[in-house]
Amino acid sequence: MDSSGSTRSRSLPRSTTVSELAQYLALTIALGGLQFVWSVETGFGSLYLLSLGMKKSHVSLVWLAGPLSGLITQPLVGILSDNCSAKLGRRRPYIIGSTVVVVLCLIIIGWTRELTGSRPLPTVWLAVIAFYVLDFAINCIQASMRALIVDSLPTSRQDAGTAWASRMIGAGNVAGYLMGFLDLVRLLPFLGSTHMQVLTSIASLALVATVSITCYFTTEIPLARLPTQLRTSDSSSGSLRALGAIFTSIRSLPKAIKGVCRIQLFSWIGWFPFLFYGTTYVAHLYAATHTGLGGDDKNADLIEKGTRAGSLAMFAYAVSSLGFSVILPLFAYSSASRTALRQRGARTDTLSGFGRIRQVLHKVRQVVSISLSKMWMVSLAVFSVAMLLTFVVSTVRGATWLIAACGFCWAVTIWVPFSIIGETISDYNSAERSVRDESRGDGYIPIDSADIPMEELATGGRRSDGSQLERNDVLQRSSDAGGLSAGTILGIHNVFIVLPQFITALASSLIFAFFEHANGPEPKNPDRQHAHEIALVLRLGGISSVIAAYYAWKLRH
Repeated sequence: MDSSGSTRSRSLPRSTTVSELAQYLALTIALGGLQFVWSVETGFGSLYLLSLGMKKSHVSLVWLAGPLSGLITQPLVGILSDNCSAKLGRRRPYIIGSTVVVVLCLIIIGWTRELTGSRPLPTVWLAVIAFYVLDFAINCIQASMRALIVDSLPTSRQDAGTAWASRMIGAGNVAGYLMGFLDLVRLLPFLGSTHMQVLTSIASLALVATVSITCYFTTEIPLARLPTQLRTSDSSSGSLRALGAIFTSIRSLPKAIKGVCRIQLFSWIGWFPFLFYGTTYVAHLYAATHTGLGGDDKNADLIEKGTRAGSLAMFAYAVSSLGFSVILPLFAYSSASRTALRQRGARTDTLSGFGRIRQVLHKVRQVVSISLSKMWMVSLAVFSVAMLLTFVVSTVRGATWLIAACGFCWAVTIWVPFSIIGETISDYNSAERSVRDESRGDGYIPIDSADIPMEELATGGRRSDGSQLERNDVLQRSSDAGGLSAGTILGIHNVFIVLPQFITALASSLIFAFFEHANGPEPKNPDRQHAHEIALVLRLGGISSVIAAYYAWKLRH
């Protein structure tokens, strides 16, 4: 606990010896390694399972692993890690343990045929089981990493922390899709004899390296040293009771977080088909325009070239996303970051040279920047238009441009909702501590100015939108839920991300099964037909994104 009364664990303390850039990098780099792994799974998993002999309708059911693991793992890990009493801290034990499981699953996926002697049925089943376990482990790391960021940063730095997380995720995407586009067997033959083997080897090494950096350079405060108000109400809850407590807590979520969850429910109906079938969609479009040019050897070469065309489209999307994740935070604001920006722009102390330039830039940003919710609305609208344009786009080049444009939308999706949630949690817990200290009769309210926006101090706790935190409301909610715990809240948020995948996985499986039955085992142009089927699923996602954009327009934060 510092002298100002703030008790939040800060892995990023104010320091004059360690640059702020390095601090953010160390805290978020593991998300880049994790995204590399996920891009390998989503970008190449469908094509890999199809190469093992699975039907497209069955592949859709395999991707139910995502929502199942997210629905169970992230909420459960969230609340269990909130109460973890390990000396390493609350989040790092889960991150390290899950990383080991991910590496084992990647090795099994890469060498599935070798492990089963290339027998068709055992090969398919082993690959499916490995993908399911992989999804559960990925979700465990994701939940723990997101909670670690919220734990480690004060309110005024939540926006910057989530922005850096989005940049690391963007970098992981770029690396993952770039690796898929390159001829890795020729470049790195010592890592495997097939493209998938080399990919999974690189993904394993990347995850281990980035997780090691985050866990080594991030300092957590163990549960025993945390103050009572920052702990959950029952540290001895069993798994089932913990899950029950999470879903009960949904009713008492702050309004802003409820709004975020509602938007995520509709937006991810569009995102999951895009992420899992984007590469396959372009690959089929490529093959459809080059069908009938040769025998079996030529067709095998065509499949490989189509896969690389799909990888190139997704690589363009990843580069676009990374670029926008760097630029967009300069032109969007949350309540706390807007206040800090206004203060920096209004400074009247003597400046010279670069200092004056920075002051001018701060003033410009005040004029041209928009709120996080409005930027989210625009991104959802753009994504919807891109998906609906598959009605008229029928070439690889056109599809590549549509997919690349979605990089803007993805940069916003992996940044804005987590920024709103993180700031809401941090701001609420800061206000809660102040109210608790006041209720003890100390005669003053200790406040960490890094956690509470200055405009709230000047108005006695009243926010810029006219709302006010009442003491009784804070104390009552605190006693019911033990404060807003990052793991629990992010677990609830993830439920609204994974539920849409149940919808899209089942819907796409039914659509693919219908066309398989209607067109027979040998359609006239199978690749053109497959591209049409995937485009239909993408368009349904675009319609759902229109609804999400409407709710983002109504969101007040």
